[in-house]
Amino acid sequence: MNIMIVDDEKLAIDVLTIMVKQLAQFQINIKGTFTNSTEALQFLEKEIIDVVFLDIEMIDTHGMQLAKLLLHKQPSLQIIFVTAHTQFAVEAFEVEATDYLLKPVHEKRLIIALTKAQKKMVVTVAPRVEKNSLYAHTLGSFYLLDVQHNVIKWRTRKVRELFLYLLFHQKRPMLNAILLEELWPDLDFEKAASNLHTTIYHLRKILKDNGIQDPILLVNNHYKLNAQIQTDYDELNQLLEQEQHDEKSIQQLLNCYEGDFLIDEEYLWVNQIRLRLKQAVLHVLEQYIARPNAAHTLLKYNCLQKLLELDEYNEYYMFQLFEFLIQQNRKQECIKFFESIEAKLAEIDLPVPEKIYRKYNEFLLNV
Repeated sequence: MNIMIVDDEKLAIDVLTIMVKQLAQFQINIKGTFTNSTEALQFLEKEIIDVVFLDIEMIDTHGMQLAKLLLHKQPSLQIIFVTAHTQFAVEAFEVEATDYLLKPVHEKRLIIALTKAQKKMVVTVAPRVEKNSLYAHTLGSFYLLDVQHNVIKWRTRKVRELFLYLLFHQKRPMLNAILLEELWPDLDFEKAASNLHTTIYHLRKILKDNGIQDPILLVNNHYKLNAQIQTDYDELNQLLEQEQHDEKSIQQLLNCYEGDFLIDEEYLWVNQIRLRLKQAVLHVLEQYIARPNAAHTLLKYNCLQKLLELDEYNEYYMFQLFEFLIQQNRKQECIKFFESIEAKLAEIDLPVPEKIYRKYNEFLLNV
């Protein structure tokens, strides 16, 4: 994400710049830093910015007024206010600020703010989308973006399901009988066939309205999606197929795998794809955290967090993350993490694993 920092104190800018650059879990490019509003506004006329960190009380202007001017120039801009005062919080959210940070800014709070910004960017920006190409986001929630990066609306749920089924079976045409069985298993043949024809019609119309000519082909009772559509699914598979994974590709993998494949969709045909992708991601991340040169890196920490997010009761992942926090001497986080493990396992009537419990007691003796 492209970031701009505006604060009339140069020291405050320098401190925030250092903190932001240390957050390896985000792909950040600090495009500019400014101590006055005029230069910031001029800069925004020639650069596309995703997030601006904005001080509220500055010598030449009030941050609230500057925020409105910045948003007028770039409506998609996300504002994160940074201030030493709490009294502006309500007013800050009246201008739809993404977040409001109090000085001195703490790393954990900064991560939360940037995570919010990154999630909000998903609905307005399609990553690496080529010109005149649709983009399907499938890892986590599903949505399809048009060439202007607007979310395409579906006439019915079945139109959406048919699109997804054809998209992920695009390499081979699908016999109409298979489509009837997969999408309308509870209907008799005539009713299911009628539904298929209607759904095909609506899907063709949606895709044609978005610039795709002859989007669905029918040859010998076989349907085939005839459209080049970029997907995060393809991006993930390209990353997984690499023979070796360096830090850059691991970070790309973490950024790409926002959640399990079509996690909100309850289609039976999705389950096998979902499980395959998840197991492949777990395998790559496990290999990385086992490397000796990954022992003390922030990237290893992010990998461990992702592993636990995907398999929250995995004792090995719990122990590895707990051990990492101890090695980094992050005492408060060690205690909080142990307590979270204890509470999570108590919910399913399980004790803390003996290995973790022993490690925690050893840690307490050295605190």
